[in-house]
Amino acid sequence: MWWIAGLAALASAAVGIWRTRGANARQRAIMLACWRAGMRFAVLNPFPDLMWLPFPIFANARRPRVTNVVWDRRDDAVRGFDLAVAVAVPLDETAPGIGIGDTLTMTCAVAPLPFTSPGLSIVARGATDPSGIPLVGAEVRLELDTFNRQFLVMAADARAATAFLDQRMMRALLHLPVRASIHVRERTLLLVLPPRRPAGEVLLLVQTAKVLARSVPPVTASLYPPRPEEGPHEDRWLQGSWSADPAGSEAADAG
Repeated sequence: MWWIAGLAALASAAVGIWRTRGANARQRAIMLACWRAGMRFAVLNPFPDLMWLPFPIFANARRPRVTNVVWDRRDDAVRGFDLAVAVAVPLDETAPGIGIGDTLTMTCAVAPLPFTSPGLSIVARGATDPSGIPLVGAEVRLELDTFNRQFLVMAADARAATAFLDQRMMRALLHLPVRASIHVRERTLLLVLPPRRPAGEVLLLVQTAKVLARSVPPVTASLYPPRPEEGPHEDRWLQGSWSADPAGSEAADAG
């Protein structure tokens, strides 16, 4: 019946208007919070490198959409943003219920790290990570039982987890004001929350990423030095893990 189709169209339009108004209200709230905190805000992404972060959701998804970007005037390397991605390839068993064509939405913050680490993930037990990022490697149990009960730590190299999560870092994570999923890949720290978080929580997520990046134990950088951008040492990173042994042209010279 035509009137049923008409009612369905009206209901769909009403939902769209409500969502648009809600999104606009949130954007205004974030903009105002940034102005009060001396931070900057852009509805559209002004940082092209946010489209190339070293995480599977960027490599294995279609049309990543970054919006509502927040950053500090004095340090634009640490950023918060909303992310929506369409899944293009199947995710593994650590991301159940997510199929090809599904759209994942989340609120994120990223910060650069002073080292290049193998894959590492820290997620709250019983919580759902909206990013669907596969948890690589094996579970790592740490020496603080309270932390083990509250968090699941997965790492490609257990040394990376134990170096990153010393006693001070574990206690800091236990007392974080936001319980975000944490992923480390190469030189990037990513914090993930469910989508459309309130303005105050978005700013808090950015500050949390900044504090965590600055609190990384120095031993981590000594175990996993930063990856060279170019040159003879670069080949060793193509092997998938860092090694102090010569690689590529270095190996030939050494022989």
